[in-house]
Amino acid sequence: MSKQVDRAVELYTEAGDAEAQGNIERAEELYLACVEHFKQAGQDHVGDTANVLNTLGFMRHNIGEHEAALEAAQEAVRMLESVAETESSRDVREIRLQAWGLAGNVNRHLAKYGEAEQILIHALKYALEHFGEADEETSAARNHLGILYKYTGKFDEAEKLYRAALKNLLAQVGEENSFVATIYHNLGGLAHARGDFAGGEAEARKAWDIRRKLLGEDDPVVLADAAAYAGVLDGLERYDESEPIYRRALEVFEKLYGGEHYEIVVNLNNLANVRYARGDVKEAEALFRKSLKIKEKILGAEHPDTALTVNNLGVLLQSVGRNAEARDLFTRALQVFESQLDEHHPHLQMARENLAAVA
Repeated sequence: MSKQVDRAVELYTEAGDAEAQGNIERAEELYLACVEHFKQAGQDHVGDTANVLNTLGFMRHNIGEHEAALEAAQEAVRMLESVAETESSRDVREIRLQAWGLAGNVNRHLAKYGEAEQILIHALKYALEHFGEADEETSAARNHLGILYKYTGKFDEAEKLYRAALKNLLAQVGEENSFVATIYHNLGGLAHARGDFAGGEAEARKAWDIRRKLLGEDDPVVLADAAAYAGVLDGLERYDESEPIYRRALEVFEKLYGGEHYEIVVNLNNLANVRYARGDVKEAEALFRKSLKIKEKILGAEHPDTALTVNNLGVLLQSVGRNAEARDLFTRALQVFESQLDEHHPHLQMARENLAAVA
């Protein structure tokens, strides 16, 4: 190994340690230095360079720096274009898929659904061609595309992708596996999006049970599973079970991420729905407004997730007779949904019905 490669490996290890300790600024600095050392080591280390860029992109995405995450993924993709497919090892192909998956997921998060779909369909075709039907990489590609289709209201397509991924994963690794828990989580979320709360309860609960057995009660991923399960409980009106889950998740996420993170606003919005359902309009309004303020900052005013909280706040205000304010909010939400979502998406119908009720 050259000195450049030796130093790059050291920097990568140091960066991972810094990230694990929550020193994100230092981790960023070290990952970027690692990239430069691998670049200087030459063409033989293009895959290593792209792998570090992916790792950097995942870290940025996790802390809400989505545009920067997309830049890292796109640079990784560009670098790997210099490696011919006939010369690509399995490792290089996996890194290529990871870069596409990251780019697709970030575009979805930014509500760039067309760009996301193009990338993720390409990634799935590539995985099927080079890894085969049963490989875990193909299951990952299916999962990424399934998430996109859930967000865009293509629920049947999403379920087919999730079920195919789950079938292959169960055959390969069994049920006590974190990736399997992810698919159960997503199936529960899909049932929630469809309004099939009873149908989604078992799989949402299974995701939480598997993952907390593997990682412990307070791991952030476990808490995200718990919050997703709580969303299903809300649909079943089991608020006495869901509310403590949201409050615990918020307590941990706020300590871990500070005040402005996607997981925090999701739980604020859901807790607001619970407080509203339980008759505490004052706290519910405060929680909706807090969630909305953060969403506008981290996602933007024109994002469908932001519009969903706008709509929810409108429902609350309408229920207490503040119809003029509700009308403005429903109009705003509908404009976003019409510009960002497919005509058949259920959010569009919901927003139109809400606006008609206060017209």
